[in-house]
Amino acid sequence: MNENRLWLPQRSAGSLFRQMFLIVPLLFLSLLFADIRGQETDRQANQLRQELLSRLASGDEEQRIDAITRIGALRGAATEPVEPPVITALGNSLQQDSSPVVRALAARALEIVGGNQSSGQSAGRAAQALIAALGTEREVAVRKAIIYALARYPQPQVTTSLIPFLKDKKNELRAAAAYALAENGDPTSAQALTEVLRRSGKDEDAFARGQAARGLGRIGGRDSIDSLIEALTRDRSQEVRREAARALGRIATRQDAKVIEALRDATLSNDPYLVIAADSAISSINSRNP
Repeated sequence: MNENRLWLPQRSAGSLFRQMFLIVPLLFLSLLFADIRGQETDRQANQLRQELLSRLASGDEEQRIDAITRIGALRGAATEPVEPPVITALGNSLQQDSSPVVRALAARALEIVGGNQSSGQSAGRAAQALIAALGTEREVAVRKAIIYALARYPQPQVTTSLIPFLKDKKNELRAAAAYALAENGDPTSAQALTEVLRRSGKDEDAFARGQAARGLGRIGGRDSIDSLIEALTRDRSQEVRREAARALGRIATRQDAKVIEALRDATLSNDPYLVIAADSAISSINSRNP
């Protein structure tokens, strides 16, 4: 026998059988208790949901604010589809509540819903509720909240509802719409975003122009290259120029000599962040087109 071999105790078949006889019932009980705990958790969650929905429909504004805030927090931590009654309640609050604060919070809650499910029936209901409210809402702050919420829903009807806001008389709504459309990246918004990008004479639209450049980069259409070069070389906003450089890095190829030249010129800028963006764009183009 090899003396270096570890000695292991020998177990009889009877001993192993007795151990299995004890383990199997314990395993069954643990699974049973886990199922019971799961059912109890579901029951408590349903109770809490019903309580919050009831408070959301109450006449007390503070209770409605608390309920809608807690609903948003609960849904932010969830991964399963949102129950239709929750979507309906949030939509009703968004469209009917007398308090602008509650309406804005309802939009925020629907934005959170969109963060953990961007497709499916629940997402469709949420988007429809937001679009319907956007058509009737008059408070600028609430409209902004609705537009930012719609950024979570990349659907054709969302794009259609947002594009008109790119020409709204309120620059904050124009900016919010440009951001939401950039997030959604719908190709049908490319022309409208290009028009925003060309508004180089309005300093108040600098954020909107930057978002338009970002959106065009995400869409990836080569038709936007000339407008992005123009923004990179002529726009007075450094942030717009940075976004234009990043967008060109996503769209252009090594055969686009005008793009490469414009990006190389940008690397000589006094703005260190633009230099970084231009360098990164050139590297991205070269890595895609060896």
